[in-house]
Amino acid sequence: MALGNPAIALAANGALKATKAVLSNKFVQLGIVIFTLIVIIKGGVKKWQANRREKRFNRNEGKDVNQLAQRYRAASNPSGFEAMIDFDGTDEEALKLLARDTKGRLPDVAAAYRLKFNEALTDRLRKELDADDFQNWHDIAT
Repeated sequence: MALGNPAIALAANGALKATKAVLSNKFVQLGIVIFTLIVIIKGGVKKWQANRREKRFNRNEGKDVNQLAQRYRAASNPSGFEAMIDFDGTDEEALKLLARDTKGRLPDVAAAYRLKFNEALTDRLRKELDADDFQNWHDIAT
């Protein structure tokens, strides 16, 4: 008694043979190795860049603009969990107070924020605030 459809078994056998033929090709093997190396190197480069940004930020940790950048992140991510940044709400009152503290120093604070979090401060605030609140924040901060 046969276990299954012979047509499916024949197709599966043909697919297996085709897969073996493709994977035994030296060019395909070389392509797979190159692709794997690119993925590994790209991940390593991203980690290296993140570490470099972190070190540059930490060199100036005591500067007021760096502290403001960290306070902006804390206000837009109250839980402190990076994965929750888009879901855990925003402390809008803290952002209004930070706008006053930032007044006249927005380019420096934005540069520190980008250095630390690899994201533009204004892009983050546009995600966190509605259009009117963002405009009010921008008017105060500039």
